[in-house]
Amino acid sequence: MNKSNMMKRQMDALEKTSFSDMKDKFTELYGYDCGQTNVRNLRKRLAYKIQEIHLGGLSDEDKKKINELADADPLANMMNDPSKPRKLTSGTRIRREWKGKIYEVSVLENNRYEFEGVRYRSLSAIADKITGTHWNGKKFFGVK
Repeated sequence: MNKSNMMKRQMDALEKTSFSDMKDKFTELYGYDCGQTNVRNLRKRLAYKIQEIHLGGLSDEDKKKINELADADPLANMMNDPSKPRKLTSGTRIRREWKGKIYEVSVLENNRYEFEGVRYRSLSAIADKITGTHWNGKKFFGVK
């Protein structure tokens, strides 16, 4: 059986696969849980991954070009619009998805933050805790 036939069989099988089995397949292929989604979206994401495995994904050059285009487009990431600084007031909750997992931080008084029951003096310390590398916390959470 050639690659094309094998890929087609796998794509056809997605139509008969249960939602639960598709979620398991997603975790197997992507390495993390799919999060909250619907059957249609999950099926599309799995179909893309199957095609990527069989036909190859985007080249590094194409990924670089896409990122350059997005960086130059002010509407590509409206959450990080530098012309609209965000004031963080006590009680505000900041959410960030990182590698398929959602992280939530609560803003406390006196420019302090709480993450997973621990108080921090800066968002950078929390970003470091999440990623394992140094980040500007406000940039990481999209509030700068």
